[in-house]
Amino acid sequence: MLHSAKGWRSLVLCLSLALALPAVAATTAEVRAAIGPVRDSLMTMLKNPDKRGPDQQALVKTSADKVSNLIRDVNVTPDKKAKLDEMKKIWTEFNRVRETQVVPLILAGNTAEAEKLVTGEQKERLMAVIKLCDELK
Repeated sequence: MLHSAKGWRSLVLCLSLALALPAVAATTAEVRAAIGPVRDSLMTMLKNPDKRGPDQQALVKTSADKVSNLIRDVNVTPDKKAKLDEMKKIWTEFNRVRETQVVPLILAGNTAEAEKLVTGEQKERLMAVIKLCDELK
């Protein structure tokens, strides 16, 4: 297939175009939409003892990672950069608490303490990120 000069030129052209295209920026609407599955996967794990295995743990992590990646890829005008930075800071703290406190508490069977975090400070963080998404539209 690539043995001909035409085949090589086509491959080089395709690769050049792929490298020249800018990365697609994420929107705050995409961030906002991806937050629901984060909360849902965590609440499923919290409320259902049979949903605490590796598959559910992976779902909790991958849904949060998706939001992290989307937030990383959001581009805003310079006048909105402070709000985006605030969103990143809040999201980073949400992830830290999820990984170091909420999930370990759930896995240890201390669901009352995990639920207190999830329905308290973690919910506040998610609501703050959603509010910032709306403000950054």
